[in-house]
Amino acid sequence: MAEIVIIGAGISGLMAARELLKSGHAITIIEARDRVGGRIHGIQGKFSTPVETGAEFVHGKQPITFELLKEARMDKRLLKGRFYSIAQDELRGDMLDDHWQQLFHELDKLEADVPLAEFLQLRFGSDEFKDLRHRVTQFAEGFDIADTTRVSTCALREEWKHSDDEHQYHPEGGYSTLVDFLKNGIAEKGGRIVLNEPVVEVQHTAKNAEIVSISGKIYRADKVIVTVPLGVLQRGKIAFSPPLPEHQAAFASMGFGGVIKFHFEFREPVWESKRHRHLPDLAFAFSDAEVPTWWSQLPDETPMLTGWYSGPRTFETHHTNDSLYRIALQSLQYILRRNPSEIESAIRHWHVTNWVQDEFSCGAYSYPTLQSAQARKVLSNPVNDVLYFAGEALYEGSSGGTVEAALASVREVVSRISTMN
Repeated sequence: MAEIVIIGAGISGLMAARELLKSGHAITIIEARDRVGGRIHGIQGKFSTPVETGAEFVHGKQPITFELLKEARMDKRLLKGRFYSIAQDELRGDMLDDHWQQLFHELDKLEADVPLAEFLQLRFGSDEFKDLRHRVTQFAEGFDIADTTRVSTCALREEWKHSDDEHQYHPEGGYSTLVDFLKNGIAEKGGRIVLNEPVVEVQHTAKNAEIVSISGKIYRADKVIVTVPLGVLQRGKIAFSPPLPEHQAAFASMGFGGVIKFHFEFREPVWESKRHRHLPDLAFAFSDAEVPTWWSQLPDETPMLTGWYSGPRTFETHHTNDSLYRIALQSLQYILRRNPSEIESAIRHWHVTNWVQDEFSCGAYSYPTLQSAQARKVLSNPVNDVLYFAGEALYEGSSGGTVEAALASVREVVSRISTMN
């Protein structure tokens, strides 16, 4: 059996280790952080319940994720409550309301792929559709965290068509519980996890590889699986020797977006107050505030709101956590029609997670560009059956940017290694 080194202990790396250990391979995971989980990270501290600073939802019926949750004996709870949309300081209907059908009518006619911004200008360029253009852009930058000048319109069409907005689940205990399940299983099977050891170089030959860490330590392997986030690879934080120019071009051609996530726990559910904007049974609030999207934990009644600030703008300005807190506070002031002091006095505890400034992720998750399909073909083929790449960015399907995407990508790599050995 092979000696395999996996770079990155996120959900992709942990799942790859778990599956390969079943076949008797010797597995070492090398992780830059002082913890496993990568872009999955649960915290509690002063919060009255654990919160997920990274991946949080299961979006619809995701078979691999459901299967893994079942193995871990974890339940999942369906998000309940009402969806609100607020624009120009007024409650309104659905975010895309009556224009949704018209949008999809034009999307279905699209044959040659173009970036979304170009599509909107071509098909909805008149003043009559100014509001529609704004809202579709907001949706793409929000949910897909995409740059609309780069994101593939055809890929978004397929994703939006197959989205299951009515079935959003929270894994009971959070994804961090699933990470612990995988970590414990790896330890039980004899797998090794090395923390606080950023990899800076992978030296590969036709037969094996040497992995060099920032401390100068060298790990030797028959095969290497690189599962670090696309943002890390785009910034060249791991060098490959000999160089892989075609792979580097593939990394650069794919989309990787940013997210800043807010958690505000209140002493009471301030959105239930009838003296201000009354949002009973709030599940999601979509708005034109600077931090536009907020959600509760229903059916869990902990008075918590999670804010979502995403898209290209997250890379444009370096914010401190305090300045981001103020931006979030102003957004809630607008959404709830309350003054900042009222909201601030009701906050029990808050936390900001800036994934753009995280040195080991450099962003949040991928989005499809016009070049992504070709890039994935390049990255999905191993180099000399020694060097492999896996992770959510390499997934091809309608569940992009999700835990399901990461798990599906790993299955492909594990299957290929198993077939070749």
